[in-house]
Amino acid sequence: MPDLPLIEILYSALHEELGVLVHSNDAERLRQRLYAERKSDPKLANLSLVLSRTDPKHLLLVIRKPEEPENGENEE
Repeated sequence: MPDLPLIEILYSALHEELGVLVHSNDAERLRQRLYAERKSDPKLANLSLVLSRTDPKHLLLVIRKPEEPENGENEE
């Protein structure tokens, strides 16, 4: 498991452009723990937790979903 507190992993990903890649000795277990921690703050619902296709046992991607424009505004 990573050395950072779980909530810090989530907030780190939230503040990055795309998210973060986390190395773990058990990525699936980490993913389940992060799902539980993610419930503590509605802003964190914008994060996806995806096991790596190349190393699903050890790598977890915490991906920030693109934000939708507020009030139907168009981005240009």
